Amino acid sequence: MRRQWTTGNCWLWCERAELPVLWLGPVLWEGGNAPLHACEGCIRRLESKIRSVLIRGASPPPTPERCQPAPGDCWLWCQRIALPTLLLGTAQSAGHQAPLYSCEPCIYRLEDKVRAALPYVPA
Repeated sequence: MRRQWTTGNCWLWCERAELPVLWLGPVLWEGGNAPLHACEGCIRRLESKIRSVLIRGASPPPTPERCQPAPGDCWLWCQRIALPTLLLGTAQSAGHQAPLYSCEPCIYRLEDKVRAALPYVPA
């Protein structure tokens, strides 16, 4: 399947607006979903992170509960290393999977982006 570039906002590291982005998949949140888009630079950065995990021979660990932090490196904005992180899911490249971890502040930032992208549903 050939992916189509579109003009939009990058949800990953650079957070730039109105530039060519690719849809990477849906972000599921509280029963809704929002489209996750990223620019070429951030996609290359994500691919590099995935490759480095795979080169080290890491395999996805058994899925822990999201609410139980484990020491790790944040894959999102702050990119800090060796801090409490939570498993968000897995990233996939070339048929291989790598665990995707983030610290709580970056998770909150991502959740805010998802909430903003979801259609408003009055209570």
